[in-house]
Amino acid sequence: MKITVEHISTGENEIVLKCRQLDSEIQKILAYLKESMEKLVAQKDGEKFLLLSDEVFYVESVDNKTFIYTKDAVMESQDSLFFIENKYSNMGLVRIGKSQLVNLHHIKKLKSIINSRIEVTLESGDRLVVSRHFACTFKSRLGIEN
Repeated sequence: MKITVEHISTGENEIVLKCRQLDSEIQKILAYLKESMEKLVAQKDGEKFLLLSDEVFYVESVDNKTFIYTKDAVMESQDSLFFIENKYSNMGLVRIGKSQLVNLHHIKKLKSIINSRIEVTLESGDRLVVSRHFACTFKSRLGIEN
């Protein structure tokens, strides 16, 4: 497959796929592109915000409320943690505990800690702990061998 990138100075970004047939490889690329443009709806101070999945650092459920953490804000979502996990797992969101998801694309550092858990430091400086129950899946998603 040939990939060409053309820089433009004006206008809207555009992606054009040229293919002989719509095979599984092309369909995966299309699915990835569509998912990456989907937005999570979150609210803060009575205002609604549309967030791209790469803006999300982690998601947490506390007292039956779902909170989305970005680089510099905490917002609430009406969606459940389970819904967000299933809808955005292909975009790097992975479960690390009973009530948390982390975006793999914003992990800066990992550290093994007691009881087979992993401490994750994000680009934002936030630290989260991967429970041992989710550690294998987490490592697998990162491409790290046990």
